[in-house]
Amino acid sequence: MTALLLSLASLFVVSLATCLVPGPNNFMLMRLGMRRGRGAALAAGVGTTLSCIVWCAAAALGLAAVLAAAPWLYKLLKVGGGFYLMWFAWSLWRSEPVSAAEGGDAPKRSLAGDVWQGFAVNMTNPKSVLFFASIFSAYVGPDTPLWLHLAAVAVVCLVCFAWQVAMAFAFSAKPAIAAYGRARRPLDLMAALLMGCFGVSLIVLE
Repeated sequence: MTALLLSLASLFVVSLATCLVPGPNNFMLMRLGMRRGRGAALAAGVGTTLSCIVWCAAAALGLAAVLAAAPWLYKLLKVGGGFYLMWFAWSLWRSEPVSAAEGGDAPKRSLAGDVWQGFAVNMTNPKSVLFFASIFSAYVGPDTPLWLHLAAVAVVCLVCFAWQVAMAFAFSAKPAIAAYGRARRPLDLMAALLMGCFGVSLIVLE
């Protein structure tokens, strides 16, 4: 029992470290919080957490074994994710700059759209595929008890959601919005370039 609890503690640490590594999710939440406010960033965070639940279910159903037996599927996931991130980058590049009067509240979009964006970005995030196909899969194998399965899912999803909330609050604060207002177009272009680089790397790199 003690060993299993220690393994859950290590899963918590690894999950948090994975969240801290810069990637598409973090850049998306930073931009949403500064450009459109806390509500939009929180909605995207909910979408990200929902995608974590989907990845947990996939891992429980044998994601690692499937990817090992069909490496082409992993390649397909990478290429599909790369094209989605490139499309997302193109959308950022073409987005209209926000006027100073609009601040962090524009442009308007439904919360459902923000939830979907968070879900889609995390589903195409290579960090998610690698994390759930390797580290997390060890906690939901056939030899591990059911309570450990449930505890592992709870740990990962709670860490994911807590990180999204922290990012939403940090980057929707007035100083962050003010900074975005002073340099909104360069920040949008930088976010687009970073997203585009993530997408291209998924398609080109093995």
